[in-house]
Amino acid sequence: MSTQSAPSRAHPNPAAKQKPLSGLFLVCVVVAICIWGGNWPVMKIGSQFISPLWFAASRFFSAAVLSFLIAFAIGKLRLPTRREWPVVIGVGVLQMGLFTALVTGALHFVMPGRASLIAYATSIWVVPGAALFLKQKLSGQQSLATVCSYAGMAVIVLPALLHADLHSMIGYLMLGAASLSWAMNILQIKLTPGVKLDFDLLPWQTLVAGLPLCVLAFVFEGAPVFLLDHHSWYVIAYTGPLATALTFLIVLQMTQRLSPVTVSVCMLGVPVVGLTLSSLVFGETLSPDLMLGMGLLCMGLVLPALPSFGWRRVALKG
Repeated sequence: MSTQSAPSRAHPNPAAKQKPLSGLFLVCVVVAICIWGGNWPVMKIGSQFISPLWFAASRFFSAAVLSFLIAFAIGKLRLPTRREWPVVIGVGVLQMGLFTALVTGALHFVMPGRASLIAYATSIWVVPGAALFLKQKLSGQQSLATVCSYAGMAVIVLPALLHADLHSMIGYLMLGAASLSWAMNILQIKLTPGVKLDFDLLPWQTLVAGLPLCVLAFVFEGAPVFLLDHHSWYVIAYTGPLATALTFLIVLQMTQRLSPVTVSVCMLGVPVVGLTLSSLVFGETLSPDLMLGMGLLCMGLVLPALPSFGWRRVALKG
């Protein structure tokens, strides 16, 4: 088991040490957003024959098995250090297990298009959380991006909430709780400097998410009979190895290398992709409010990447 030297007690200045983000990393971010956007229609399809807890359990348990095998094969399998375990548990419980269980449950009540926006609206919680716990002040660029994101979310979500019945409201509340769970983990990661979120920790994060979900699924939903349906294996192959083992590694790197506000704004690209694909797959109408909201969200996504501002200036200052 490898060890890490204890970090200095002096509060580091990440902005001073941060390297410019490479073109390859930015491409990976776009790929991750597209994969997670596509995951929403896939989860909606899978929810027709896989129960919520088993859906979440199969996603992370399959990702755990794959990541453990890969880590062993490339010589990166190790136990997390004492300092790393809280982050491993936080990612596994808050961002992976709880978030996914709530989302897959909510998809039994609502359509994936608008639902994806509510689940990924972490900026609702992250912006005040970053100001309160991290003492972060928004730059003009971040402020404008955040305003566009909030406006886009309001345009898309409020009409749905105003016309929601009790059945739909349950789904929306579950999605709001999922969003809060992820936001808490984003802030936890930023409050834990010195822990590097590389592939070494991914097997344990997915295991922390997968094992409790498997136990809960056995207790509340019985045996995994869905495995007898060959269609479930296609869904699990997408949501597990692709949308978890690969994509979470990219997103966790984003969480560590960018400011919490920037991460939460970038993640709104996922529902933009999800809404578009949902309209194609399920015929979810792209009404004028959805188009306006998506336009505002896209503005919020583009602003941090404008060349005149540069990505380096979105780094969290210590």
